[in-house]
Amino acid sequence: MGGSNQMVFLAAALIAAQGSGAVPILIVGVLLAWAAAPGWTELVLMWPDRVGGIAGTCAEAFRPYSPVLANLTGVCYWWGWVPTCGFTAILSASALHAWYLPFIPITPLAVAIVVGFAGINLLGVRTLTRVAIPIAIGAAFLAMLSAIIPVIGGTVDVHRAVSFHLETPFDGAFGVLTSVMAGLYLVGFAAPAFEAAACHVGEMKNPVRSLPRAMFASGGMAGLFFIVLPLIWLGSIGSAGIGGDLTHTLGPTFAPLLAGGAKAAAVGFMVANMFMGTMQPLAGASRTLSQLSEDGLLPRSWAHRNRNDVPWVTTLLTAGLAIVALLLGVPTWMIAAANFAYLIGIGLPSVAVWLLRRNQPERARPYRAPRGTIMLGVGSA
Repeated sequence: MGGSNQMVFLAAALIAAQGSGAVPILIVGVLLAWAAAPGWTELVLMWPDRVGGIAGTCAEAFRPYSPVLANLTGVCYWWGWVPTCGFTAILSASALHAWYLPFIPITPLAVAIVVGFAGINLLGVRTLTRVAIPIAIGAAFLAMLSAIIPVIGGTVDVHRAVSFHLETPFDGAFGVLTSVMAGLYLVGFAAPAFEAAACHVGEMKNPVRSLPRAMFASGGMAGLFFIVLPLIWLGSIGSAGIGGDLTHTLGPTFAPLLAGGAKAAAVGFMVANMFMGTMQPLAGASRTLSQLSEDGLLPRSWAHRNRNDVPWVTTLLTAGLAIVALLLGVPTWMIAAANFAYLIGIGLPSVAVWLLRRNQPERARPYRAPRGTIMLGVGSA
C-alpha cells in the first residue's frame, strides 16, 4: 500500500499537465511494472536473508563490473522515497488541518507525523505492523468503495471515462510523443512502487512463500489504484475533479451510499493513503541503506540496529531528510531529482536479473521467473 496509493497525489499533477490523456499513461506505467515484477521476485529471493528490496540485492550482479553500480542503485532508490515521505506528510497534515485540526499549523503537524511514524518504526516491525494493517485496510476498503459505489449508483459516464484528450506542448506527432514521455517519466515515480513489498524479505518467516504473494497482491492493488480508480473517477467526477483537491472532489463518489458521510470518507481516504506513503520510506527504503552498509558499500555505522532489530541510523537519517524536504516545501526540483533517482533504482535491478541469469545460471533460485519475463523486465527498464 505504501507505493500504489501515491496515485492519489500523482494523478492530480498529471491531469493538470496532460489532461485526461494522463489516464492511459498511468495504465501503461503499471503494465511496465507488472512486466518487471517476476524478475524482481526472482532477484530478491536469491538472497532471502537480505533486506532493502530489489535495490539492496544487486551487489552480486554488479560486483564483477563495478561495486559503484550497486551503491548507485541502492542510494538512488532510497532517495527516490525521501521527498515522498515529506510530501505525503504535508498532504495528510493539510487535510487534517482543514477538516479537524485548524488550530495546529500545517508544517508542525507534518513534522509531527514524520516524527511519530519514525518513532513507531523504531519499536520494530511487529509494532509497526499493528499500526499499518488497520490503516492499510481502511485505505483499501475506501478505495474499493470509491470504485464500486459510482458504478452501482449509475453516476459513471462510460463515454467520458474512455474519452482521452492529451495536452501537448506544441502541435504535431513530436508534441504528442513529448507529452507522453513526460507523463511516463512522472508515472515512473510511483507506478512501480509496489516493489516496496520486497524491502522486508529478510524479516519474513517464510520468504519463499510470502514474498511472491506479497509482490503479486501489491501488484493487484496497483491495478486498483492506477487503472480502475482513474477510469471510474474520470467517468464520475471528470478530469477537473481528479485534477482538483481530492479531499473535496471525491465526495460524490461516496455520496450515493454514505450521503452526509461522503466528505468524511473522502478525507479519511486521503489521510489513510498519505499515512501509508509516509510510513513506507521509513520502514522500507531505510533498510536499503542499511543493507548497503552491511555489504561494505556505505559507512559501517549505518548498519547499526537497536534492540528491536531496526536499523535506527538509517531510519533517523530518512526521517531527518524528509523533514528537511517538507520544511523546504518539497520544491519541484527536488521531486524531479527524486524521480530521476528512483527510475535508476528500479531500472538497474531488472538489468541485474538478466546479468545473473547470464553469468550465474546454476545459482539456486527459489523462485524462477517465467520464460520471457526477464527480457520484459529489461525492456521495461
